[in-house]
Amino acid sequence: MIKALLLRRTWLLRNNLTTSVVILFLFPLSIFIFTNLALRKLPAIGLYDVEFDVWIYPNMIFLVTGLGILPSIFRDVFDLRVHKKVLSYLSLAPHSKRYMILSFSVVSVVESLIFGFVSIILFSALISYPFGFIKTFGFIFYFSIYIFLLSNVFITIAILSDKLSTILISVFAFIFFLLFGSGLIISPTFYPPSLESFLSVLPLAMVIKAMQSYLFSGFFNWVFTIIPFLTSILLLSLNSVLIRNKLRQ
Repeated sequence: MIKALLLRRTWLLRNNLTTSVVILFLFPLSIFIFTNLALRKLPAIGLYDVEFDVWIYPNMIFLVTGLGILPSIFRDVFDLRVHKKVLSYLSLAPHSKRYMILSFSVVSVVESLIFGFVSIILFSALISYPFGFIKTFGFIFYFSIYIFLLSNVFITIAILSDKLSTILISVFAFIFFLLFGSGLIISPTFYPPSLESFLSVLPLAMVIKAMQSYLFSGFFNWVFTIIPFLTSILLLSLNSVLIRNKLRQ
């Protein structure tokens, strides 16, 4: 099923090649302009004594790829389900619902890795790539956990939403959190202590903090690495139950 979904992504890319290429370059460039150039005076770095370009680099990649998986998940899990298209037929395939959700998540990770690689090439033409060989592997490791978690969150929203207005409001609210509450743009340390404590225990903020801790100080935070991964597994199981119930209706 993973291969079939990847082939479908390739087919959609071929049929919208010009639009896809334009978006592939313009979207990362827009993120660069509105983060790297516009936020240089913002006190966002927090605890890490690093230059702004170094601090913002992985955050831009996380932001680009995190938002980049939205259209495919919206199309595959929401649009095709609500309009009784491909997803309903996929439910008849000899695969468990857990494997179906896992397939969507794995394809999102693969798609994001490609999108992230293109973004790195584009960003590296504007600012120097700040990480060595070993830390690059660490970056990819945390990136994969982040996308796996984020894709399952988006899948949960897509399954629970039956109306376009519902999913739009939910996604916009989550993007607002992603921008201002996860630590990608503004460090949680700049919020009041009570709000900082709440934000710091959210799994998405944990994986971002663990990524920043490893890349900027060399410290590997096991707790903040394992909890987001386990949360992704729990969400995957929850989504398999939700999609099973939705497809029965």
